[in-house]
Amino acid sequence: MNNIQAFTRTYKYEFVAFVVNVLTAVFSFLYTSSNLAFVLTIAVFTVSIFIVIYFKTKDKDFYWLPLNKPGDEKDWVGRGKFGYVRNEECFEITDSHAGYIFPKTSNWDDYKFECLFKIANMSLGCIVRAVNLSNYVMYQIFYDRIKPHLRVNGEWIVMAESSFPGTLKPDKWYRLCVTCEKRGVRINIKDGKESLLDRHFKIPDQMGVVYREVDEKGNETKRETRLLQNVDFDFGSIGVRDHGEERAFIKDVYLEKL
Repeated sequence: MNNIQAFTRTYKYEFVAFVVNVLTAVFSFLYTSSNLAFVLTIAVFTVSIFIVIYFKTKDKDFYWLPLNKPGDEKDWVGRGKFGYVRNEECFEITDSHAGYIFPKTSNWDDYKFECLFKIANMSLGCIVRAVNLSNYVMYQIFYDRIKPHLRVNGEWIVMAESSFPGTLKPDKWYRLCVTCEKRGVRINIKDGKESLLDRHFKIPDQMGVVYREVDEKGNETKRETRLLQNVDFDFGSIGVRDHGEERAFIKDVYLEKL
């Protein structure tokens, strides 16, 4: 999707209403009296407004976020570096331990998240179902594998990684499509029209409780206990994350509620 397609989709019902009203006005002017033309034009205009309102309430929620100019990050929330890169005409995510999320989708449950991405170094972290910056699901996309993570109360729980044949090339744009439905997450990566990866993941229902211990010398140990806790990531925001040496570019973000 591009800017023109997004604009057309956003105002498609208004365009249809405009065309209908123009055709009605032309027909009334050519084939009816002035009084009848006035009444007919007002009547059609009124009916079309109510029809537009009705279909707008039935339409699916979606956002088109080009991320191709400074200031496009104003609706994103996070900590670290998420800023415009002029020579790439996109946004860079790096040195962000917590990541950045788009909170306008915080009440969405099932949705689709698409974007163009380029890995500049190591990986891109794709966030879904973010309750806040301390609780979300993240799929870390490397050149040849995907490593799922849970972030629960600020602690990281790393799940089994999934490798895929072939290798993503650095400094090359790819299209990422992530579809979340119930506890299932489908990740698709394309190079043009060619699908390089199409894989399904499952958000677990329960995980071991993670806590930290600090001894008398101040040494900290992180442990996962056998005690289970429910993992409630049934809804939440979309986002991105990279930290340390990780660095990636994104643009043309498309979000749609299913």
